[in-house]
Parts: sequence; C-alpha cells; structure tokens
Amino acid sequence: MFRRFALLLAAPLILAAAATPPPTITQVSNAGSWRTAGLSASGIAQGSIFTILGNNLGPASCANPTDLPLPTQLCNVTLSVTVNGTSVAPYIYDMFYGTYISAILPSLTPTGTGTITVTYNNQTSAAYPIQVVTSAFGTFTTNSAGLGQASVTDANYNLNTIIHTLHPGDVGILWGTGLGPISGSDANTPPVGNIGSPTVYVGNTPVAASSGLQYAGRSGYYPGLDQINFTVPSGVQGCYVPIAVSAGGAIGNIGTIAVSAAGTNTCSDSLMGQDLVNKLASGGNVNFGYIRLEGFRLAITGISGTFHPIGDEGFASFTQFTPQTASYAEYGVSSGYCTGGMDQEFADLSIYLSQLDAGSTLPIAGPLVAPGPFTPLFPGYYQVALDTSTSFYYLSAGESYTVAGTGGANVGSFQVTDTMEIPTAKLSGISSSGATFQRSSDLTVQWTGGNAAWQNGQVTIGGYASSSDGSLLGGFQCTAPVTAQKFTIPAWVLSTLPQTGTAQNGSLTYPTGGIWIGQYDAPVTFKANGLDGGLITDVFLQGYMVNYQ
Repeated sequence: MFRRFALLLAAPLILAAAATPPPTITQVSNAGSWRTAGLSASGIAQGSIFTILGNNLGPASCANPTDLPLPTQLCNVTLSVTVNGTSVAPYIYDMFYGTYISAILPSLTPTGTGTITVTYNNQTSAAYPIQVVTSAFGTFTTNSAGLGQASVTDANYNLNTIIHTLHPGDVGILWGTGLGPISGSDANTPPVGNIGSPTVYVGNTPVAASSGLQYAGRSGYYPGLDQINFTVPSGVQGCYVPIAVSAGGAIGNIGTIAVSAAGTNTCSDSLMGQDLVNKLASGGNVNFGYIRLEGFRLAITGISGTFHPIGDEGFASFTQFTPQTASYAEYGVSSGYCTGGMDQEFADLSIYLSQLDAGSTLPIAGPLVAPGPFTPLFPGYYQVALDTSTSFYYLSAGESYTVAGTGGANVGSFQVTDTMEIPTAKLSGISSSGATFQRSSDLTVQWTGGNAAWQNGQVTIGGYASSSDGSLLGGFQCTAPVTAQKFTIPAWVLSTLPQTGTAQNGSLTYPTGGIWIGQYDAPVTFKANGLDGGLITDVFLQGYMVNYQ
C-alpha cells in the first residue's frame, strides 16, 4: 500500500559500486527537500521522513514494508540515532540497491546535535553527524530532486500540472514532511491534527492559518507524511508559480505549481507553446527539443575585463512528455516570481525525465572555437564542455552559431542556427563588484535598458552563492517585466542561499557569489523526425560578483 506514494517518496536511482563492509554514510537529508547540512531548514525534524545515502547500506534487493507498523529492522539493517546521550531506532520505510534508505525519525528523539549509524549484517558504519530539530519542512517534488513541480494535488487528489491547473480560490494540498512531532508511535497510523504554525508562500503571497491555511498536519494514514491544505491567493497565475513552506522559522526547498484563470485547465506561459500544451491536455504525447546557449560576463573589481568561474555554456534536451509526466515540463519561472534551490539555473528541469536519443554528439559551429560539440550526459541530454586550455568564453555578440544533429534512435537529423545577441538590460545601483546583500532582507534590484520584443517582454534575474570550498551551493532565478525597471527579490527566497565564501585569483580575493540580469532572445524553431516541436534560444547574462551574508 505504501507504493501508492512512490511519486512522493521515490529517490534517484543511484547505482552502487562494489560494496565492502562496513556501511558508509555520505549524506543524510530531509526526504522532500534534500537540503545539505549547513543550508536553511537542513535539520532532520522529529517525526519526519529522512533519507540516507551511502554504500553497503543493505542488500542489493529487499522486500520493503507493505503494511503497518513500520519496522526498526529490515533485511538485517537497523539504524540508530543518538542525541544528548539518548539513542532511538528510526522506522525504516524502504531501501534501494544498498545505497539508499528512507526512514522516519521518532518524534521522541531529543533535539540537538547528534549522530546516526547504519548496521548491516552486524557491521556498523562510522557515526555520521546530524542536527535534530523540532520542525524543518521539505516539499516533495514530482522529480524527487527537491525542485521543480511540487507534489500538490487538488481537493480530489488529482496532481497539479500544466495540464491540470489550480485556480485562485481553489484549495490545494501540498505534500511533504517535517512539520514536527506527534504524540504516539510514528510506526503506525498518525493522528490527525494541526502541527506547528507554518506559513506557505504561494507566488509572492504568504498564506498562514489566518489567511487561507486550512490544515497543516499528518496525512491521517501514512506515517511521517504531512499535508498542508491551502487556498490559492487571488492574483496568482502562471505555469511555474513558486511555492515554499516556512516551518520552525526557516524555508526549505522551493517548488512550483501551475495556476490558471477560472474556467481553464491549462496554463499559458509554457516555453513549449500552447499548441503542445493542448496536445498533452487532450491525451497525446509530446516530443520536444530545446537548445539553449548561455553567455556569462560578471565583473570583479581588480581584474581587467570580466571574469566568471563557469564560463559560457550550452545545453540541449530532447524529451517525451506524456499526460502522466507533464509535471516534468518545467522551463524557468513565471513572470513576477522567483524560484531557487540547489542549482544555479532552472531553465530545463526535464533533465529528470527519460530523454530521446538525438545522436552521439551535436556539433556546434561558430566564429570562435567552441570547447567542443554537445556531448550527452545521458541519452538525450547534452552539454557543451565548459573549459578548455584557451578560454572560458566562446559566444560572441552578433555572431551566428549552428547546432546540427546527425540523428539518433529517436530524433532525426536537423540543423538550426541562432544569432547571439547581447541585451541592453544592465543592473544599476550596484557601484562595483563585491557589494554585500543580506539574505534576511528583501533585495530590490534596478536596471536600465532592455528589449520589449524579447522573452515576451521579460528579463531574467539570477544569482548564486557558494561556500569557499564549494560544498554548499544555492541559486535563484526570477522573471520580471522589462518595462518595470526594478524588481524585489523576496527575503524568503534569498534565505535559502548559503553564506557567500571567497576564492582566489592570483593575489585577488573575490566573493563566491553573483547576481546578473539578461534576456532570452526570440527563439528559432526547428523540425526533425520524431519531434513535435523544437527551438533554440540564447541568453547573455551580465552582472557582478557579490556577497550574500
């Protein structure tokens, strides 16, 4: 019966290397948010579902529990959490390939700094540090990666997607884990009742108990699984509207929901275009190709010209969407909103879906020598290598770049040309690189210029922050009307970033954070056998290296 919630609890399939005892733990995270220790809301809440990644955590295959109560031992695997001298045994939900375990932390676990161990076949792992907190909410997402389309249903438990939208005034049910502890055993059917005082951010609107939050507690049957019943605020609309939960004073991961005007069941701002969205809504499958070129130019005081450790990039994805997988058709964020998470870019989250093979490589030709062709990270998803011995930068303004494919098992040959444009939109009011912004405060950015004919009259604003050693990374992306000339990034979005560290370039120390603005140019469409539609676009992002503190 627990497999009915596989969409909410499924983890990325991680193939184990040759396992050697004892078990090894590499990560412990909330099962919904996957927040890394050191980021906001990364603690493990009492009574929440959490995940353990590692090696030799159990057998390659194991029959997972199918009924209650949940066990504390499964397939010769047990877990132990110790906080302040008290040890508890978490309840095991499921295990995969000896590399992944999901479990529930008992509500009676003391809060504070502690450790967790995994014992398999009488071999015990080294103690791994964890922080137990009262509440730290993680939203489940349909790609099981902690970002993208949130696991939100309507009042009849139909999954919200771009072809089954919510409307202002509707009740949506958000699914996640980490609201807080309950009375009684977490191994059995949980009690129904509100837990804590969370706030749900829908678009830019906070929804609390006094303003549209109808219920926030356990699901009523599945242990550890929380549901939050909220009312969609008025004025909210878009295929990719952010949604996040503040519990215990901290924001976890940020997902998105699809909202349309009353009387419609599809949203209208998907990159795929309304015709392909309508085809999905009518029950058809859609094969879509998307190619994106990105140029970065971020200034650093003390370095002549511009500098950025990422350099120019190129991505291509060829994806089949079905009505059942429409939630994976995630491209950016709707106008007037921001999203954020583990990655710096959120323009194509279809990478979490099986792709279509378009060939072994996709050559790119242009006036400058590119680092190489698009090569597949896995079938159907391609990336241009980022670094060569010559230059980080290979995209040049006003020049044309041709991407070609000889064809693969699913997509035929094609050729399409994009002309790289540099938008006139530039940030203003930031006097130099190295500026400092507070993550606890709203950040209003201003710009000059811009082209109302590009990106449907929108600009893209983005940024990132990284710790000095790169172990903590977070980013955000916002879309705003170009004519507004200013936009406010909410503090609850910025709060998900780590504190900015520093890096070294020769004798210069600079911050490992950035902020930028740009516009996607008008896309060029292309056709190929096996595709219902395809397009190529580019974006040139300009900004500064900055501090988020």
